[in-house]
Amino acid sequence: MTKYEKLIEELKSVNPEEAASLEEEIDIIVHKLKFLPIESFSNVVLLDQQKNFEPYTSSTIAEKVKIAGGNLISNLDSNADKIIIIQQDDSLYNILPSLLRKPEIRDSKAFTDNTIYIIYRSNFDKDDINYLSDTEILAEILQPKYFFYGRDGIDWVKFEIN
Repeated sequence: MTKYEKLIEELKSVNPEEAASLEEEIDIIVHKLKFLPIESFSNVVLLDQQKNFEPYTSSTIAEKVKIAGGNLISNLDSNADKIIIIQQDDSLYNILPSLLRKPEIRDSKAFTDNTIYIIYRSNFDKDDINYLSDTEILAEILQPKYFFYGRDGIDWVKFEIN
């Protein structure tokens, strides 16, 4: 059973309306993407500032990335199509120039294609209550032609290299 399915089951007993809403919204995302060819799903790596920019992986974040239209990869050597940096604090912008000079980032498809993003929502992937909003953030980043939730500039931003 996925994290998403567990959340729905838990919510059904506590708040059936919220469970139905979560299920409906996730189903809309899944339905919109089910007709896309597999090559439309970007390989994405998440780097967590809090964890010294090590690739961020967990079964829950992999599930959210998949629902949102991407494939989570666990290292930069896999030549990510998109790099998402999870910001912990404002010191990120002082560290970012040296981070972007690392060969595995500088030589990546994400760097070449200018597809590096920063999620600066402090509670990103921290609480189950944010499962839907986390997934919407990822959907806007990974499949911008299909999803617009108005979170760009509020919870995340595209980092312009040039």
